[in-house]
Amino acid sequence: MVEAKVAELVAGAGAEIGKVLDMGGVVPAVESGYLKAALVGSHAERRARIESGQDKVVGVNCFETTEPSPLTADLDTAIMQVDPDSERAVAAAFARWREERDEAAAQRALAELKRQAATGANLVPATLDCVRAGVTTGEWSFALREVFGEYRAPTGVGGAPVTGALPGEAGAELLAVRAAVAATATELGSGRLRLLVGKPGLDGHSNGAEQIAVRARDAGFEVVYQGIRLTPEQITAAAVAEDVHCVGLSILSGAHAELVPDVLRRLRRAGVEDVPVVVGGIIPAADEQALLAQGVAAVFTPKDFGITTIIGRIVDEIRLAHKLAPWPGQVPVSS
Repeated sequence: MVEAKVAELVAGAGAEIGKVLDMGGVVPAVESGYLKAALVGSHAERRARIESGQDKVVGVNCFETTEPSPLTADLDTAIMQVDPDSERAVAAAFARWREERDEAAAQRALAELKRQAATGANLVPATLDCVRAGVTTGEWSFALREVFGEYRAPTGVGGAPVTGALPGEAGAELLAVRAAVAATATELGSGRLRLLVGKPGLDGHSNGAEQIAVRARDAGFEVVYQGIRLTPEQITAAAVAEDVHCVGLSILSGAHAELVPDVLRRLRRAGVEDVPVVVGGIIPAADEQALLAQGVAAVFTPKDFGITTIIGRIVDEIRLAHKLAPWPGQVPVSS
């Protein structure tokens, strides 16, 4: 059995390496979006097999009786959070340091860095001059962005294989959600429902957001997903520009208490009133209640494993926001 599995892995890896070489190597495979799309598609196919029961995962879809998981039983103690007083003290100390540096020298160093970057020169000397002048890494990186622009990697969502149907109960649920998506779009006269999946903050764990985006697409949504590490400003601008029906935020960095309210405030200032905001992440119960009180429509945590069920809840929230009657067969959500 072990030898057979090893042979299967070797054959599959060899075939995949052959595809990449045929494209001209890893760089073209990355730039074309193939590698990311293959990764996202592989995750989506595995999720479908787990949901249908084809793949057995202990504790997820079989042998689920166990001791409570600390990630789902008591989220308040499962997550280490920064002491707000310590955070404020660090921010204040940094502000004082910025005020005390030679601002003129810092700006001269940044200007020289940008000048050198435009010529293709070795940037190490100019970077060291920035360090000596007290330039921050943020200022340094934004100066280089002004010269070089910013690379946004392919998300892989658009190129992931479309899930036609899932077997058994999972397939029936997906068909029901597709019907709800189509009917809701018709009632709103919008052609298709549009979902913005946003990842604010600095964490790089994108799999959860990508799987939500893929399943929403397969359920009939038009999905707007621009990748990881977006700012609240960028998410708000995308929500307004794309005229979306729902904003879904995925946060695994523990920064939900700061970033989610920031997005909510910016959406309100932009006049976006009827677009529900849902949040997914490892979020303590107390924080969940706080987010709901601030206007978040729904919060999804690790206990909410069913992706299709989450998409169905998103449809419910869109209907509620537009004062539409609950979709038949769906459990009405409370306001």
